[in-house]
Amino acid sequence: MTTLKGLILKESDRGEASKSICVLTAEKGVIYVFIRGGKKSSKTASSTQSFTYSALCLEEKKNALGQVSYFLNSSEPVKLFYNIRLDAKRLALASYFSQLLIYTGTENENCSEIMRLALNTFYYLNKGERDMELLKSVFELRLLCEIGLRPELVGCSNCFAYESDQMHFSFHDNNLLCSDCYDGNDDINDFVMDKTMLYIIRFIALTEFDRLFSFKISSKYQKKLTLFTERFVGCHLNSDFSALDFYRKI
Repeated sequence: MTTLKGLILKESDRGEASKSICVLTAEKGVIYVFIRGGKKSSKTASSTQSFTYSALCLEEKKNALGQVSYFLNSSEPVKLFYNIRLDAKRLALASYFSQLLIYTGTENENCSEIMRLALNTFYYLNKGERDMELLKSVFELRLLCEIGLRPELVGCSNCFAYESDQMHFSFHDNNLLCSDCYDGNDDINDFVMDKTMLYIIRFIALTEFDRLFSFKISSKYQKKLTLFTERFVGCHLNSDFSALDFYRKI
């Protein structure tokens, strides 16, 4: 038996009575757990529903190829992010976060920092005390940073200038160029930012977790940040996320 704490990202039906859950764990990354009779059992209902952080006792079974499958023995909820379910827009955004975590998740890898990011994000989304667009932008950019796609933000990649009145970020090269070094030949992948915008991007990508959700920005810069993080995700993940489309329609 193995006991892990995990954030339930998705539930899927398996036959008439059973179901499986997709779970983010700090120790093993994203795993799938089969629950016998899970659709009818009231014992595990609350602890295995989406957007719940639970303690899971798992049986591990290996097939002839050495691949491990997980079966739920027992479970207990640690934190129910219940309020997310009461608002359609928050529910759609939580579903988008889950889709991102599933898409980027890898089994058998340490994901302690990603788990911390996810739990903090769901906590603030559940409380409703943070702007949802800012939560979304912070989650998008920091998640990609934590999986190894952190952009080069120290300064201009050519002359090493720390900042200028305008800096150009290349989504293709994942780095910065100052106005003097930018040649204008890659407008499709270019994102122009002033000093304030550069500070915001640097803060999200580089600050410690204790300060990550402690700031506010104006609607003007939020629009720019939304554009930046969505383009950043689209460039590096190259996938459409249905929950994001639904979130935008609400």
